[in-house]
Amino acid sequence: MAILIYDNGGKTHDRYCVVLDNKAVYTMGMDDLGKDGIRYLCDAVDLDTEEAGRLIDFTDLPKEIMEMLALKGMTWFRKEAA
Repeated sequence: MAILIYDNGGKTHDRYCVVLDNKAVYTMGMDDLGKDGIRYLCDAVDLDTEEAGRLIDFTDLPKEIMEMLALKGMTWFRKEAA
């Protein structure tokens, strides 16, 4: 599985973007960790990598996001309405 993680430095609400196998895009921001936070999953990849920001390693994500992903996995994300 190919995993790319982008960080746009807070330019948008969904600061972090995780791309899996160039097929699924997950977006999230630091204030999305709560039950009602905004986390999206999109099926198609039409990603503007300049808008997405710089590539980072998983270990560069904030500790809270790494812990939430370890605890809940990708079920933590909600499907984006089309």
